[in-house]
Amino acid sequence: MGEAAPKPKASARKKKGDSASSTTPPTQTPTTTAESAPRLSATAKGKQPLRATT
Repeated sequence: MGEAAPKPKASARKKKGDSASSTTPPTQTPTTTAESAPRLSATAKGKQPLRATT
């Protein structure tokens, strides 16, 4: 099953290859968001205890 998963993704990437140029800018945005997500999670963890205390 693990091998079957990469194959569909490979073909999907090939199809997206044409829009890869347009997908590249959006990809950078999610990447930055992903980095911000951990920071927000850390901040959220700090806020959660405060809320719990409240």
